Amino acid sequence: MSESAAEQLLWGIKNGEVDQVKESLKMKKMDINQELVSGRKALHIAADYGQTNVIECLLDAGADINAPDKYDITPLLAAIWENHLEAVKFLLNKGAKKDGKSPDGKSYIDCAETDDMKMLLK
Repeated sequence: MSESAAEQLLWGIKNGEVDQVKESLKMKKMDINQELVSGRKALHIAADYGQTNVIECLLDAGADINAPDKYDITPLLAAIWENHLEAVKFLLNKGAKKDGKSPDGKSYIDCAETDDMKMLLK
């Protein structure tokens, strides 16, 4: 993928622009599970930003919900760390595994900062 194509996709993901994400994926014919930027995949970035609609779009396009990035961070862990409760709920409902470990060995529930998040992960 060219740098400008990756930038367009990245912008769409960060800003929750589902139509732009779909168009970028269609036009670029990219592997949805490839690294997009800095060792992170599209789904990880969407989870970082709590973009639930984009997460759904990426999953529909074949993104691997449990794939770690190059730092061994899953999309679910990314959403947990950024305290995106709705994104965490969505990922869990779509089959994200909640029994993983963070790169420093903590359980996902131990990575959660709020009681609401911890309840989701029990």
